[in-house]
Amino acid sequence: MMQIYASIKNKYALHRFIKLRQRHILTKNNKLRLRYIAGYCITFLALIILALGNISNNSFINYSIGHLEQFAQAILIVEKNSSDTIKDDSLARNALKNHVSGGIRKASVAIKKSPKSFHKNMKIGNGDTISEVLQKAGLSSSEAYYTVKALSKYYDPKKIKPGQRLKVNFKSGKEGALIFSKMSMKINSVKTVIITKVAEKFISTLEEKKLKERSYARTAEIETSLYGSAAKAGIPPQIIAEIIRVYSWDVDFQRDIRNGDKIEVLYETEETEDGNFTHFGDVLYANLSVSGKEIPIYRYKMKNGRIDYFEPNGFSIKKTLMKTPIDGARISSGFGMRIHPILGYAKEHKGIDFAAPTGTPIYAAGDGVINFKGRKSGYGNYIRIRHNSKLQTAYAHMHKYAKNMCNGKRVKQGQIIGYVGTTGRSTGPHLHYEVIKNGIQVNPKSVDLPIGEQLLGTELAQFKSLIRTLNQQYATLSENLKFAQRETISRFIKN
Repeated sequence: MMQIYASIKNKYALHRFIKLRQRHILTKNNKLRLRYIAGYCITFLALIILALGNISNNSFINYSIGHLEQFAQAILIVEKNSSDTIKDDSLARNALKNHVSGGIRKASVAIKKSPKSFHKNMKIGNGDTISEVLQKAGLSSSEAYYTVKALSKYYDPKKIKPGQRLKVNFKSGKEGALIFSKMSMKINSVKTVIITKVAEKFISTLEEKKLKERSYARTAEIETSLYGSAAKAGIPPQIIAEIIRVYSWDVDFQRDIRNGDKIEVLYETEETEDGNFTHFGDVLYANLSVSGKEIPIYRYKMKNGRIDYFEPNGFSIKKTLMKTPIDGARISSGFGMRIHPILGYAKEHKGIDFAAPTGTPIYAAGDGVINFKGRKSGYGNYIRIRHNSKLQTAYAHMHKYAKNMCNGKRVKQGQIIGYVGTTGRSTGPHLHYEVIKNGIQVNPKSVDLPIGEQLLGTELAQFKSLIRTLNQQYATLSENLKFAQRETISRFIKN
């Protein structure tokens, strides 16, 4: 206690803050001015409290300051009753002594009732393990081991990634020792694992926020690019990618889209109750306007459980073959006669070449079965898919095949079957794509393809009812969005 007093005396000497003179303490008759003695004692007591207590512990500070205020009030009452002076110096000293010792005792009780507690925020670095980071935070190797063991109930510690954060809580023990009490780690925006140490046990719990679906309606007029215009209108890239996938059976997005075309979309997201986004849901409705022609589609779940996108007349948007089995490519060579770039003479080109970077995914143009996969002379790495008794498609010059591709494997329309390359007789990375009808290569852009599934009867009636619901939902959300935008613009102008 004497050491603490000496430290406080040197560090918080009152003359460093308040310039005192004899006339401040004594009257002309050499009597004590009680208000200054009280002020000195209160200030000194406050400094003791701040030195002994944890200044971040608000309950302790408030408790202690409350007693100081009571002490000051008592001094003022005594002073008022003694007409600003106390003749008996010993009486003043005893009164002050009693109040000071009582204040220190109460402050000591407050310290015991309010033990120190704090936390450390730790970040996983490259090559770190959770156990290593916990030990850096102050846990023993044994505590770190059992904490990680408890964590593994809900999370695989081996999957930890650089940048993930841990919150480690401690409480004060005997003689100021820190004792580990809890660790929490956020797995994602929804789940948080908490490990609590109770006695010698390490108990793990999983906190999981509730999710709710929310729908958004957006409209974008295409100015320069579909993705850029969509982003400007607030449509996420993931939603545009899904729209392209759905429409790709009917629209060539590299060649058909022009400035002035429009896209409307109604889509879902999943969010936590406090409004944090978790992931995107389904596109419920979209309407793509291409050269003035509107192509509205609606997501519908059929009685057999299958989900597809249908036009208002009940026909599936899916055709037998996709119009373009690759994203973001340009046609480098069309169907027909040409001078072969390697052989140097005129030769019929029996497919369409799509130039794209090596590694660009190649999609199956339609549902079917792989009937050839392997090296095929000038085609290089090659896959051919049989779609029905009359129709096949072929894909050549692949860099590599997708995983598990083999002869006899059934593939779905839009499934990745390989990646763009330049194998075989090729001058650069591209996809050579062929449509084979009745054993003869035909122009993929002119082949007459049958349409897909059609809704009939009660299923069509239910679909028509869904159309009305989704149209109303889109209209309501669009109007709300326009109102919010007008309000924002109005506030901006006023400011």
